[in-house]
Amino acid sequence: MDNAKFIDYRSVTFIILLTLFSTIIGLFIAFPVFHIAPALRISIGIFLLLVIAIVASKKFSARILYLADTLTESGVTIRTSKYKKQIASNTQELQMLNRELKRRIYELHNLFQISLDLTAILDLDQLVNSYLNTIIGQVRTKNAVLYLNINKASTELTLFQSKGIEEQELSELKFETTDSIIKLVFQKRQPVVIAEELTSLKEIEKFRMLDSEVITPLIHSHRLVGLLILGTKINGRPYTQTDLEMLTLITNIVAVAVANAKLYKRLKEISITDELTTLYNYRYFSIRLRDEVFRSQRTQRPLSLVILDVDNFKNYNDNLGHPAGDQILKQIARILKSCARDTDVVARYGGEEFCVILPEEDIAGSKAFCERLRKQVEDYPFYKEETQPSGKLTISLGTATYPRDATMIKELLIRADSALYRAKNSGRNRFCIYSEEK
Repeated sequence: MDNAKFIDYRSVTFIILLTLFSTIIGLFIAFPVFHIAPALRISIGIFLLLVIAIVASKKFSARILYLADTLTESGVTIRTSKYKKQIASNTQELQMLNRELKRRIYELHNLFQISLDLTAILDLDQLVNSYLNTIIGQVRTKNAVLYLNINKASTELTLFQSKGIEEQELSELKFETTDSIIKLVFQKRQPVVIAEELTSLKEIEKFRMLDSEVITPLIHSHRLVGLLILGTKINGRPYTQTDLEMLTLITNIVAVAVANAKLYKRLKEISITDELTTLYNYRYFSIRLRDEVFRSQRTQRPLSLVILDVDNFKNYNDNLGHPAGDQILKQIARILKSCARDTDVVARYGGEEFCVILPEEDIAGSKAFCERLRKQVEDYPFYKEETQPSGKLTISLGTATYPRDATMIKELLIRADSALYRAKNSGRNRFCIYSEEK
């Protein structure tokens, strides 16, 4: 700033004039020109000095205030410019922080919604499908593959589902929880970038073939439940720290959800499964029979029901004991499963009785099934079956077909049961069809 601004020439002139005037007054007092009494001269001099002092005071005060204002204004201008720059810099930084905060809030909200969606899914296949789709959408990867440890007693990690890559290409990529690469990933308990941390391991070649880039462990209750393998990103860029953090959070959520889905599946199986034979129980059989009858009504297709029991089972139990009888029931259950189709429903009806729902099977189809099953049981070498009255352990069967033999569910059950007892009363080790009773 120009220093000339602060040189006040009027003040300098005023000071010079005031000095001269004061000198004149002094001379007036010291060397009297007029014949005036000394006391009066001194009084006049003091009066004039007071007047000059008052005027000078006002003038100087005004000038000093003016100069002070000028200097203050200049200083404020300089400081204001500096503060404006600081404020602009801080504002820009705050805006950047605000944008980052908004992004983080959005990510947390998105993550919260993802966790709600994933933890609400109890079907394992649906859960894994949603998980892989979510991961691909969040980190923008080309492909994703998930391996799960289905059987706790096994060390094998089974290929469960893949996205963006054919399962045939993964046929050679097999893992055991005892593999060195799996142990390393499990110990880290977070996503591992293959190119940065696994290049010294021989298994690295498996991943290079598939263009894989990141491996993430799924851990629940300090146990490895799965392994996620991700390919390169769509944009070709490396995975960022934010990507890996997001991957960790979602994977931790899914690890719990997978454990819950497995538990739910197990509980569901227990609720519909007979503990001894592992066949469906009577409760599930009743539900499925109702559903199949309704479906038969809609499709106008037949439905056959077979009820069977073990001949002279009480005799076998009494002679060899209940543990031996339980083994017989297990073995017959396995034979039943081997004879039935995937669409058939095989259940334990109660005690030594079993039942089979044969969707879309007419009388001819049920006959063929009954004879095939009867023959396989008759030919099977059961433990000490010679203790039976006939020297063989056999079964008797009865069957009825909807809608020919019955038009209601309860009626179908009664008529299949009626055919069974006719077979038992006719000599056992045979089957009877309800429509052939008359």
